[in-house]
Amino acid sequence: MSKKMLGLILLLVAGEAIGLAAGNYAFRLFDKTVPPAVITSFVRGGAHGAYLGFGAVLGIVIALWSALVAWCARFFMGGTKTA
Repeated sequence: MSKKMLGLILLLVAGEAIGLAAGNYAFRLFDKTVPPAVITSFVRGGAHGAYLGFGAVLGIVIALWSALVAWCARFFMGGTKTA
């Protein structure tokens, strides 16, 4: 496996971890905010799935954005020219 492929896999795993952590945090905030008297277990389970789905999509967006930044960085690197 090449270094580039390993880097992309690690980037995707890290992005997904960050995204799922953000989704789980958002669900915990939702769970604390909404009173238990107005929510059923079905709605709570559906909300948890929706927030985790949001986190998974966010993780992919983070990974793609990071890969794009890494790819564009080579155009902005200043090379040193020796005389």
